[in-house]
Amino acid sequence: MSNGGSNANNNKEVTIRLPETLSELAFVAEEKGFFKREGIKIQWTGKQAHGPANIVSVAAGQNDAGASISTAMIQARKAGNKVKIVIPSAISTEKVPLISYLVLEHGAYQKPEELIGHKVVASPQTITWYPLVEYLKNRGFDPNKVEFIALRDAGQQEQALRQGDVAAIAITEPATSLILKRGGIKVILTDFDALKINQIGGWAFSDDFIQKNPEAVRSFVKAILAAVDFIKSDVAGTNEAKKIIEKRTGIAARVPELLPAKQFMVSEQDIKKWISILESNGAIKPGEVKPSDVFTNELNPYAKK
Repeated sequence: MSNGGSNANNNKEVTIRLPETLSELAFVAEEKGFFKREGIKIQWTGKQAHGPANIVSVAAGQNDAGASISTAMIQARKAGNKVKIVIPSAISTEKVPLISYLVLEHGAYQKPEELIGHKVVASPQTITWYPLVEYLKNRGFDPNKVEFIALRDAGQQEQALRQGDVAAIAITEPATSLILKRGGIKVILTDFDALKINQIGGWAFSDDFIQKNPEAVRSFVKAILAAVDFIKSDVAGTNEAKKIIEKRTGIAARVPELLPAKQFMVSEQDIKKWISILESNGAIKPGEVKPSDVFTNELNPYAKK
């Protein structure tokens, strides 16, 4: 970051370094001039492998902020990396889930319980793994009897499913919608079905950055909220945002599922649920990470004071 903790109010431009990975809302905020209006210039630092790598880069000081799944933030705190969510990023709902377990439409596996004893593509201890594990545990089944395997590329996963090499694949949007459009595949479980958690991820800064540059973070949050407001305002805004995201990513895109801007705050209840899930699966010790370690709404103008 350059120019200390300045913001639009004192007419000094602040540079914030961001990775391109999972930055759809930031692309919209930049293209529509919302960052500029808040006195922020984004310095793009390239792509990371995935969301958790974004957080590693923030903790290492290579980026000032990054978006990732909530579990990555919790595990980062466990590892001693002091990063904190300041605004949500990925939202999941019953109607528009983020993660779906897909099977062949007329195949042998039509219920999540039937995946026991078979290969399922979902890397252990990742965001795609938890929905099936929690679903089975809550119904008295042993998730350890599922053979979870990793295939990073969505194309490889779809091919493995269609060839019958695996029983199911856990896929995130927008890949899910693209696969379903090609036919012959259906959804048997979603993250929202299994977990009932709306907030899957968020934008995070390091504790040190927040303490030294609160106005810069506040301005960043306001710009992201403006992008949310633009997308939620009408169909035209949503369609324009989709075109922006596709232009910036170079792939067919889906506009992220969002709550209205005035409700777009980090949910303590959802963070507590994630912490409980990680504790129950041995990823962290009970009480090792508190919700207040993981997020703050203090820099969100819509938060109750």
